[in-house]
Amino acid sequence: MQNKRYKNPPVRRKQPKRKKLPLPEIVLGATLLVALIVVLCVLTSSPKQEKKTENTHPTTQAEGTPAPTPSPSPAPEATPAPVSDIADPVYAALRPTAKEGWLPVFDSIDTTEKVIAITVDDCYQGENLWEIIRLAQQCGAKLTFFPIGEVLLQKTQSEALLYAWQNGFEIENHTFTHNNLFQCSDEKLAKEVYNQNLALSKILGVEYSCHFLRPMGGDAKNDQRIHAYIRQLGYKGISHWSESGTRSLSALSGILKPGQVYLFHTTDKDLRRLKYFIPYAVENGYRLVTLNELFGYPANETKPLETPIENRPVPTLAPYQTVRVPYTNGSHAYGVVLVQKRLIELGYLENGADGIYGENTAKAVEAFQTQAGLTASGKADVLTQESLFSESAPRYAP
Repeated sequence: MQNKRYKNPPVRRKQPKRKKLPLPEIVLGATLLVALIVVLCVLTSSPKQEKKTENTHPTTQAEGTPAPTPSPSPAPEATPAPVSDIADPVYAALRPTAKEGWLPVFDSIDTTEKVIAITVDDCYQGENLWEIIRLAQQCGAKLTFFPIGEVLLQKTQSEALLYAWQNGFEIENHTFTHNNLFQCSDEKLAKEVYNQNLALSKILGVEYSCHFLRPMGGDAKNDQRIHAYIRQLGYKGISHWSESGTRSLSALSGILKPGQVYLFHTTDKDLRRLKYFIPYAVENGYRLVTLNELFGYPANETKPLETPIENRPVPTLAPYQTVRVPYTNGSHAYGVVLVQKRLIELGYLENGADGIYGENTAKAVEAFQTQAGLTASGKADVLTQESLFSESAPRYAP
């Protein structure tokens, strides 16, 4: 097939006949034309001189390093956007803050908008769990579940939680055996937190990253070791609550307030309470959302399982900088364990270190403060702890 240079062939026009030039004029014109061609050939074959400039390389070029050969600039490649910690900037701006060395404790946001989060702990009762999920769906509500690790592996609970997660509910960490983390060794603490998250990944069939930890009784609020470990795992913080659902039905309506986090369980009593409270909140114009939504976070991250669950080593607690906080009667924390151990070492306390700041601990601290020349308040404030853990701390002298 013959290639066509033009879509439409050019139109040939009939040219008028020209008069023939005399022979001398023809010879003269040819001579001039040849001379012009020779001049052009000489000019084009001469080497061009480069224009000299003061800076022959970019200022960023290292001395002695050859300049790269210029090449056509490729189109910029798309780089993956960084994972944002913000899904809703309005709610994200209302998140609680934390002091240096700690993670936030999430229990509420300060808002007038009718939005709340209901959390359900433990999940011992599998049938009640199913009923709570169906109730929430009927009311257009989303809940956050904090199942115990060894409980969520049971057949009824695992099926219910998988269904809940697939339908937009949220699942977070409530330890593997419901243990007091402040009384655990570093190794036991790691197993309690990490193995619960592994159990979730197992039933959901994905690599599942929790955002919140809720230890038994909310004891991690002032426990820096727990904060340090879950920060190491990428958690957002500690989940606490504004109000407990362990109220009479008539009292539940009085605690309904924007921005609150409510604590319930799957017991028969709490099931009855939820059957009242969830519809009541919806009827009063409240929107029931997950913890992630309430605090402006995206949903928990997931990715395909790459390593079998059974082959996962538990990450050990990495070193962290201790930030002292005061402890008083009623405090529960690993820091209290350390205070008690030091008091025992110096002879002020006889009982074991259980992490619970009770009357005996308060009396021992008061006795130490007296001998150390401090105000005898019985409270382990920061100044008292600095003196207690110093090399010059006085031993007990009756």
